[in-house]
Amino acid sequence: MTIGLDAVRAALLEACPGLGVGDIRPLDAGYTSRQWVADTDEGPLLAKTPIRNPDPAHLRRLIAATRRAADGGVPVVRFRALLPHSADVGGPLLVQEYQDGTPADGAWSTMDAAARLAFATDLGTVVGQIHACTGPWFGDVLGRSQRPDARTFLHTRVGEQLSRAPGVLSPELIDRAGAALHRAIDDVPPDAPPSLVHGDLWRPNLLLRAGRITCVLDFEHGRWADRFLDFGKLDEHIFATWPEGREAFLTAYDAVLPLPDDWQTRVRLGNAIHALSTAVYFARWNPEFVPEYVASLSAWLDGEES
Repeated sequence: MTIGLDAVRAALLEACPGLGVGDIRPLDAGYTSRQWVADTDEGPLLAKTPIRNPDPAHLRRLIAATRRAADGGVPVVRFRALLPHSADVGGPLLVQEYQDGTPADGAWSTMDAAARLAFATDLGTVVGQIHACTGPWFGDVLGRSQRPDARTFLHTRVGEQLSRAPGVLSPELIDRAGAALHRAIDDVPPDAPPSLVHGDLWRPNLLLRAGRITCVLDFEHGRWADRFLDFGKLDEHIFATWPEGREAFLTAYDAVLPLPDDWQTRVRLGNAIHALSTAVYFARWNPEFVPEYVASLSAWLDGEES
């Protein structure tokens, strides 16, 4: 569906009656939504409508997770309005403040070693702040699904992903990975608290100004979960190709939220669950990426079985 600027303007005015709207321009950012920046009498606002998940509850979860992160001192955006459905854009419309800056992936190539280490320290601090936000249960931040403890949550999560894995993983790998993942989950401490996890921590969702992280974007996958699930995407997209930044990240993270004695084992489990979940996810949207996640899951499994 092609959405014209007049349709965006009409949807904005429906969502924010009385708003003075000037120029509107498309913003080429993100993979799961269409976005526009509007000059308004309240300052620049960002309007976005989802591409992949049109359920308004998905955006309500994003808002709830972002606001909980803000309560924990995490630099995030503020929201102006949510229109559950707009005929003009063919789905829900979220309106939020527009924060100027450069996504970290766009700035990365120009950053020297010192700037990158400062980024790692900032990243450890903000991720620690996110995870220090604790919730009343494991699962959906809106309470639509609630699990009483980390083990139950993780067993359920893995079971759901394995149920979607036929055709993505071989039957043998499903059986082996399922057994190993469930065994590893049984070793997670029963008193592990439900932390807020972002679910999509990579450089495009980290906004920089003057080389420092000034905003964490897009909590659309935020949930109450075991905090080490977030390390899967961090390790894949940031530290796999830049391992020298991981120590600075971990030092800053530990200063905000101390790492437990078993953190390395739980990070490896988080990475394996990330590989499984992402393989299943990309089988629908980007099947060409599936083999690398299957290989990552197989590598973890080989280590567990050796």
